[in-house]
Amino acid sequence: MSHFHQWIFLKSLLLVITLAPVVLLADAKPRIVTVGGAATEIVFALGGGDDVVAVDLSSTYPAKVRDLPQVGYIRNITPEGILSMRPDLIVATETLGPPAAKKMLKQMGAPMVWIPEPKSLAALENGLRTIGKKLGKSAKAEEIILEVRAKLAESADTAKQWSNKPTAVFFLAPPSSSGGGRAGGKDTRGAELIELAGGESVVDFSNFQVMSIESLIKTDPDVIFVGVSDGHGATPESVEAMRQLPGLAGIKAVKNNAIYAVPLDDLSFGPRLGDAVQRWNAHLAEVAK
Repeated sequence: MSHFHQWIFLKSLLLVITLAPVVLLADAKPRIVTVGGAATEIVFALGGGDDVVAVDLSSTYPAKVRDLPQVGYIRNITPEGILSMRPDLIVATETLGPPAAKKMLKQMGAPMVWIPEPKSLAALENGLRTIGKKLGKSAKAEEIILEVRAKLAESADTAKQWSNKPTAVFFLAPPSSSGGGRAGGKDTRGAELIELAGGESVVDFSNFQVMSIESLIKTDPDVIFVGVSDGHGATPESVEAMRQLPGLAGIKAVKNNAIYAVPLDDLSFGPRLGDAVQRWNAHLAEVAK
């Protein structure tokens, strides 16, 4: 399809979207499409889940979203897939890509709410307030913010009792007999979770990159976190295999039996952020002094 014909097609879809609510308002509920795990979780946490008609592949919570139509992966979205669901509202994180798709959606003036890429508490609070205002759920958004802050404060209070900050690294894919693992750099959600939980990330590079077994031995972390899930990331078997690597037998995390499998969606930085931080804090507490 040429760019011209693609443009005509999308304009036609947008026209249908624009007109449909006028025709269906009396009989139909709002139709919401969410793109991004945090965006989806926020809409459901605010009570708008029954109006969600489609999600992207990165949206896995709550479990019921797995039964909804999918519009692609957040970093490889096609506007046609989203607009074909005839949404009254699209809720997405700024992570949405590729850039051309994001630009096209913004230029077409589709009914959208954009929230920051979920990488911090501030971004989560911004997203909750932005979506809450759009859905008429501002009071609920503030309630969730207070709950998250309270759980983070509890973890911070626990960490204040430690005489040292446990060092840690988060692996998206753990080291194996074939080489290093994919670790979270200093600007990733994995490293941010370690800090929020009271630890100190030992990784000095940015983004997710391969960390060699030699580098892991050199940094010698107190704790190793490995993300696991049903469909992505590591498996319990691969985490166990990591424990048995002869080259890692001397590092503190292995000697102290401090390699922990954590839910991969702890990195969603959605409304369950407080629970994730408390989980990681409890693991760090086991080696803290």
